[in-house]
Amino acid sequence: MSERSLPIDEAELLAPGAEHYRAYVGPPARYDYLSLSQVGLLSAFGLKDTDYVLDFGCGSLRAGRMLIPFLREGRYFGIEPHHWLIEDGINYELGSDATTLKKPQFSYNDDFDCSIFNVPFDFIMAQSIVTHAGPAMAETLFNSAAKAIKHNGVFLLSYKRGSENTPLPAEGWSYPNNIEYAPKVMLSLLEDAGFTAIEIPWFHPGAQWIAASLDPKRLPNKEDMAILTGNPMQNR
Repeated sequence: MSERSLPIDEAELLAPGAEHYRAYVGPPARYDYLSLSQVGLLSAFGLKDTDYVLDFGCGSLRAGRMLIPFLREGRYFGIEPHHWLIEDGINYELGSDATTLKKPQFSYNDDFDCSIFNVPFDFIMAQSIVTHAGPAMAETLFNSAAKAIKHNGVFLLSYKRGSENTPLPAEGWSYPNNIEYAPKVMLSLLEDAGFTAIEIPWFHPGAQWIAASLDPKRLPNKEDMAILTGNPMQNR
């Protein structure tokens, strides 16, 4: 039996990056947790079913399997260069009826292009993308996101947080290996693209979340930060 066709219980024993839709996108035992965590984070920032959401690097619809049924028709957009991941996510998690009803749109481009849909987004999420992307790729993504997001939209991304002395990562794509960024470098790349960006205390088992917006008023204040710190899923 190939890795791709393994039952979920057996797939949870695979290493990250293995050719199973739950393992290729990260530790398979975290698949369910990160589904809930991403949707919870969007909800904490005020997600409504009328919002337009871009799931950048949507993979096998780890978050999409929950967002697509929740959002109104034509409001979910996903970018993923590996067609088979979306296919398996639909076949084994979401179901084709949901795609018929809600009409999500997908692009398989690998150019870090958020503007492919020509839609102004309320939210762009890039979970575990810059954890594998060198500086030039990250810069391309951030500039593209800045052009595709509404002025008061929110860009949520995770990155592997190094120390202030972490050297600049090598260029190119590193997968399944992670790469680290010094916080000042990551925030500077976002600011160069026009974003105001802050680290937020929403728990992630292997990375650090950042919230960014073209409108600084859209970002959390101290009271909001306290609410984000209270994420109950970190105790799981």
